[in-house]
Amino acid sequence: MSYAVGIDLGTTNSVISLWRKGSLETIEIDGRDAMPSVVSFRPDGKVLIGKAAKGILLSDPDNTLGSTKRDIGTNRTYTAGGKKLGPTDVAAMILERLVNIASQTTGVPIKEAVITVPAYFNEEQKAQTRRAGERAGLKVLRLLPEPTAAAIAYGLDKDRDQTIMVYDLGGGTFDVSILSIKQNNFTVRAVGGDSHLGGDDFDLAIVSWICEKIKAKSGKDILRDQSAQARLALQKLKEECEKAKVELSTAEVTEILVTDVMGQTVDEQLTLAEYNRLIGPLLQRTVVCVRKTLKDAGLTSEDINRVILVGGSTKNRAVRELVAKEIKPPYTADKVDLAVSHGAAIVAANSALPAVGNTDQKGLPPIEFKDVTAHTLSVDMYNAAGDLVCIPVIQRQTPFPCRGTALGATRRPYQEVVAFEVYRGEELEPSNNTKLGELALPLATPAAVEIYVACLFSLDHDGLLNFTAAEFPPDPDNILLFESMDASGSLDLSKVDALVRAGIVKTKTVTIRTT
Repeated sequence: MSYAVGIDLGTTNSVISLWRKGSLETIEIDGRDAMPSVVSFRPDGKVLIGKAAKGILLSDPDNTLGSTKRDIGTNRTYTAGGKKLGPTDVAAMILERLVNIASQTTGVPIKEAVITVPAYFNEEQKAQTRRAGERAGLKVLRLLPEPTAAAIAYGLDKDRDQTIMVYDLGGGTFDVSILSIKQNNFTVRAVGGDSHLGGDDFDLAIVSWICEKIKAKSGKDILRDQSAQARLALQKLKEECEKAKVELSTAEVTEILVTDVMGQTVDEQLTLAEYNRLIGPLLQRTVVCVRKTLKDAGLTSEDINRVILVGGSTKNRAVRELVAKEIKPPYTADKVDLAVSHGAAIVAANSALPAVGNTDQKGLPPIEFKDVTAHTLSVDMYNAAGDLVCIPVIQRQTPFPCRGTALGATRRPYQEVVAFEVYRGEELEPSNNTKLGELALPLATPAAVEIYVACLFSLDHDGLLNFTAAEFPPDPDNILLFESMDASGSLDLSKVDALVRAGIVKTKTVTIRTT
């Protein structure tokens, strides 16, 4: 017998759950449902992960790493405990501890998992998350968008069809998704979000407010001071400001008291009104995302049957008031911090059940779900006016798995490679989008005549991007090419597939070269 688990790999905290004995179960770690996503390297070589590591963050911030999920998908490195690590390394360590504790608790090895990611994560962020899972010794069954996971946990076995919005504000990321639910079929209509917006930013807003007061009184600029003393002082302030934020979820005023902040004592009162003023611009960023996502879905607030709040930062009263004003009074999910891992556990059990033959997972309802991509993928080409513009290959809000194609051609005799620049973003001007890199499509048969090459973009069921070059044989009249087009002049992928199966069109997997 074995279990497949659902893991909410969070910026601030991580949670692991599974479906067992007919119900959902969250594995406790250090006596808590959620484990802090913090890793600390000790002088004796020991590595602490979770609650113990967070306890050391204040006393040894130089060798303790937290909130690294914000850097996943980048090349950022950290130095801690004399080691150089990237965000993928840290994520793998967190995942490994979660799985080890789950294995000890259940008494069976845990080898398979569904890991959640923000819906607004891009391809690199998803790829690094999958890599972290594999480094932790897991077979990653799916990368599941967090709002979709929350919707599954909320909407499972509900009797009525409905359209819901999931407003997911966690420690480091914000997602908004609109889904249609029919029985246990979950279809994402549109997604939006901000992968650098969450509770950490609320904490920093309070920290900045405190630091300005310290600067006015003493002239000491803690935020810009790079000394070890200033870094320790800043970490002390962050700890207390996080506590103040939590207290203001129920109180009208809180006191921030920190002794020995670079030789000074900080004693400030923070009212709920002042706190809401500080975080107001951050909350407005979520409003922009909500409105854009509604527009993408072709819906209005009246079309939304229910708004589901997910993520620890939605405990903030200002969030609930904002959502009520913008859409309608929200529903706060039961066990708001666990909803994402619960949805992932349901998907994990559904995905793994035939393979592991686990009869202990009785009562598991079958589900279906369909997600969409959050970003447009394009290539740059010259248009009829001679301007270099981004031509969409896969539009945002397209359900995946999906494919798209860009068509290029040689511009000189015996040219050996056709190249595309690939971009992510919604703008026509290439420089306003994110350049992913260059695709070099090698030609198997360079010729004197013009040769056409199609680049096939493919998003798999996790939204991970793959590329294939499809080369049309040299032909002065390009008959095969024209026969492969639809009425709009675009390549018909079903016709291209038929030519590939017949061995007429040659294909080759290609890798993007980052620049």
